[in-house]
Amino acid sequence: MKEKITDERFEEILNDLIIEYAKTTTPTIWHQMAMEWNWDSSSVFLNWLTDNPLTDKGTALMIYWKSAPRYWKKFKDKKDLISKEKYSLNDFEFTEKIEGNYLKNFYKQNIFEYNPKSDEQGYDWTNDYLDEKIVRDIPKIMFEKVEGKKVDEPKDFIEGFPPELDLLKQGIFEKYEIE
Repeated sequence: MKEKITDERFEEILNDLIIEYAKTTTPTIWHQMAMEWNWDSSSVFLNWLTDNPLTDKGTALMIYWKSAPRYWKKFKDKKDLISKEKYSLNDFEFTEKIEGNYLKNFYKQNIFEYNPKSDEQGYDWTNDYLDEKIVRDIPKIMFEKVEGKKVDEPKDFIEGFPPELDLLKQGIFEKYEIE
């Protein structure tokens, strides 16, 4: 019989599992997980990466562009955002945190290539939200390609989960029932 838990507790258990897994793997796997991450799911892993000084510059830049920075530049600051879109505060702060960390050279490792103008699939993230009227500029350095080793798209990842992590996740689904 499955143990019954709340949705919040289930998310907490799953997030703990993801972070514990990430701690045992490599920056290459982190990069690949971020490449394939389902942005509609928990952001705990992405926050862990952006708070981690061992995260590669290429990975941080990729996460930054996938977080739609130009969209957030239409707000002067957090106060302006709150007056217009209260529900988006976490996303705004997340993007601002990555940018701030990047500008302060928080991410010291520079192993992986990332080009926001042509990612691993050739997509130009710098063209997203060009229709938005911005009140703050994206710093020029955020548009610059990071040189390094090209990271291949992961094989068999499921929404950012490597196969072995997905198996662990399935174990949680088998153990618990959400009330």
